[in-house]
Amino acid sequence: MGYHRGTNSNPEPVFLQGELPLTRSVFRRTPVALLNLLSHPTRAIVSLSGVSFALLLIFMQLGFRGAVGNTATIVYGKMSGDLVVRSLDYVHLYEPKTIDRHWLKTLASHPMVERVDPFFIMLQKWQNPPRNNACIHAPPDGSFRTVGMMGVEFDHPVLQVPGILSQMDALKDPDSMLVDEATRAEYGPQDCKRFGSSDIGQHQELGGRSTRIAGTFRLGTGLATNGAVLVSDVAFSRRAPFDTRNRVSLGLIHLREGVDPAFAANELTKWLSQRDPHAMQSVQILSMQSQMDWERRRWLNETPIGMIFTMGVLISFIIGAAIVYMVLATDVASRISEFATMKAMGYSEWYVSGIVLQQAWMLALAGYIVAAVTSVLLYRLTVALSGIPTFMTWERMIGVLFLSLLMCSVSGVLAMRKLWRADPASLF
Repeated sequence: MGYHRGTNSNPEPVFLQGELPLTRSVFRRTPVALLNLLSHPTRAIVSLSGVSFALLLIFMQLGFRGAVGNTATIVYGKMSGDLVVRSLDYVHLYEPKTIDRHWLKTLASHPMVERVDPFFIMLQKWQNPPRNNACIHAPPDGSFRTVGMMGVEFDHPVLQVPGILSQMDALKDPDSMLVDEATRAEYGPQDCKRFGSSDIGQHQELGGRSTRIAGTFRLGTGLATNGAVLVSDVAFSRRAPFDTRNRVSLGLIHLREGVDPAFAANELTKWLSQRDPHAMQSVQILSMQSQMDWERRRWLNETPIGMIFTMGVLISFIIGAAIVYMVLATDVASRISEFATMKAMGYSEWYVSGIVLQQAWMLALAGYIVAAVTSVLLYRLTVALSGIPTFMTWERMIGVLFLSLLMCSVSGVLAMRKLWRADPASLF
């Protein structure tokens, strides 16, 4: 086989008499980049492990970051209501401040509103029961924890959680409560793991008052606390620094059928400000979806925990890019004479550089597959051991795939610098 040599294009093979067309097909399809990677199996395995590890770090950091957003809206996701009325000084769900109850009565008179329900929530002190000697890691007797205390009215429980409605009669006693089964073991369940039927009838100290566990429910705790309980509005008032007859934590507006929540939020805001110019200095009205988005942004962008996981993604990206760069730079350095020979044969710099990029993309795709499968298993293990809602999403999978290709492409381009400096004349 002979070649026409050129400087601006790749050489085209010229077939001699008796040469089969298949030869040309095989020539054009020779997987040079793949053969380069497989020529040193040990190096390829180490390279793949490094890329997979970096991508796994990105998957886990994004998973934990997503869990921050998920836990931030667990309670809101179970609330009944189309709009949320909150204080202008609202901080987060467990520190909502309070608003005057007369704002709820005023809003309930609007034609678009069906009814407005109050909801009460705050952080409260929980004192652990006597130590269970069967529990190796049981908390000390009388130790205090912070628990999320939620309060609802009997007629409108507002939390759409299985098991709550059937147990509302048990909360008529102001010294009884329901405990979230997701409450951590450090709060002292009898079986040393989680609250359940064995804890019903037990007394704990909640907000300085002895309180009987009347039942359990399954909701999930937030970021501000590892435990949650539900009490009646009367019980809440006895343990809170405000009177639930005059103040509420949140108001949940139920709109009439067919009314758009986003439109209603704007209209009710205008209507309330016209009736009382001081209203907007005290309350805000948001759609439930807007409130959930606000809560998620707040925990992700304005708290240290959200920023830590965001920085973790960036650091993992840099680590992965460094690993791929070292792998490719080492490979280019070891094959510099081979690449220079190809350039001497007439192959353009871009063609030869494309081989390096192909190697980078192969590492990116192979590492991505390994990291994606491993991260799904670790997500499930995290949920099983800690209860943190960490789940794989299509958006995350596509996003990490893009980051993987970008990371390896950047590293490939940086590794090409040595290749561009390869001088064919130096071989002769």
